[in-house]
Amino acid sequence: MKHMAKLLKLIKEKFAFWAIAFLLFFLPLYPKFPLFSVSDTYVSIRLEDLLIALIIFIFALILILKKDFSFLKWPLTKLLGLYFLIGLLAVLNAIFITKNVIPHLALLHFLRRFEYISLLFVSYFSFKEKKQLKTFGWVLAASSFGVILYALGQKFFGWPVVSTMNKEFSKGMILRLTWWARVNSTFAGHYDLAAYMVMILCLTIAILILVKNWKAKLVVFLLGIFSFYIIMLTASRVSFGAYLISGFLVFWLARKRWWIIPFLLFSILGMVFSGDLGQRYAATFKIDLSFLSGAVQIRPRQIALAPTLTPPTPTPVPGLGPTRSLGMPLPTEATTPTPTPTPTQSMATGSGEYFEPTQLAVGRSTDIRLKVEWPRAIRAFLKNPLLGTGYSSITLATDNDYLRMIGESGILGTLAFSLVILEIAGRIYVFLKSKAGREEKLLIIGITGAGIGYFLNATFIDVFESSKIAFFFWIMIGIGLRVIDLNNEK
Repeated sequence: MKHMAKLLKLIKEKFAFWAIAFLLFFLPLYPKFPLFSVSDTYVSIRLEDLLIALIIFIFALILILKKDFSFLKWPLTKLLGLYFLIGLLAVLNAIFITKNVIPHLALLHFLRRFEYISLLFVSYFSFKEKKQLKTFGWVLAASSFGVILYALGQKFFGWPVVSTMNKEFSKGMILRLTWWARVNSTFAGHYDLAAYMVMILCLTIAILILVKNWKAKLVVFLLGIFSFYIIMLTASRVSFGAYLISGFLVFWLARKRWWIIPFLLFSILGMVFSGDLGQRYAATFKIDLSFLSGAVQIRPRQIALAPTLTPPTPTPVPGLGPTRSLGMPLPTEATTPTPTPTPTQSMATGSGEYFEPTQLAVGRSTDIRLKVEWPRAIRAFLKNPLLGTGYSSITLATDNDYLRMIGESGILGTLAFSLVILEIAGRIYVFLKSKAGREEKLLIIGITGAGIGYFLNATFIDVFESSKIAFFFWIMIGIGLRVIDLNNEK
């Protein structure tokens, strides 16, 4: 009985800590394998959904046993309660009044948001001392190196890919990248991977300034260099722009302003010489980079088909059985290619490979947003300005989370979410203006930069709904708020 009592006490005291450490390792590395299909959509319930539901349930049970309900009095908790209440009203309005959604899909979209944000509270209560954050840091570094390694394996060694880019791929097919496709590692989409790397890079910059041990500095520096290279491989224009702005702000807030010019020069030169990303920016801004072009030798056996929404003919990967080549659509950073028209042009090289021209890809990506997705969200808002047309009502992709928010939850839902973010931002601002310690401030500066990168990505990518990105963001915010409160208690 004594051993059982000790075990229960240990679980009550350490459960949240080890749960967050586990999630920081597991979530980035576990591919998006479907577990249970959901009718009327190709988005599936996955293993991480069940694990997080279990973690939230046990965490809530522990709080009940401890009779610790102090968090219910927080202004942030009340604002989140308001946000969820308005979201629920938007769902009920869409189901019973306007009747423009499939009920179970609208409820699942609502519960998904609750699932993401709940991790803020788990991470907040996961540690009591600052030194415990070192464990989180090393776990996150290990999982990030794993993500990078797997991305490189996909790019250069044909390692398998699990994608959610379309209905067929989302069934859990084992795919492989063609030579021109952009890497996605374990994130099921290059846009998600790029958005994650933006946050990792901001944290890396802050930690690189913070740590003094040269071995730790070397590890953090290598993590930053490889993370930057992965962003180049994803060729995501919006994520690269978010990285430049958020990285600049981290250096500025950390008062390392003499690093800003080398940082910008290195980053921009890397972009220009990266090939795909440089060409995409050149096509976007009509810049002639032909003087940088060179012949790229591709072995004749590596034949890439033009990207279409239907997977190409199966090709075997040794040891994996039947697989398909992944001719993933190059231009769009949407979470689904549903509104994407099939390309009508392609180019052939001397060795027979076919691919979509960069200029056509960039134009198509822009047209999808400006002519299909964004107008659809605006029409949804105009139908019901106060509550929107409900979660799931404007399909899986909008490629602008702010337009998605105002279209699905209206002015009220958008204002409620804005109040939540303003409350968090206000606490961070007050903390950074205080006389807190250098280490604590650098941690919060890194989290602030990562958060800014997250919100910048939301202008062209649906990162608020992307599970791997959203989970990490809310865990990070919970940790940041805990650091602030521990400092205030001192």
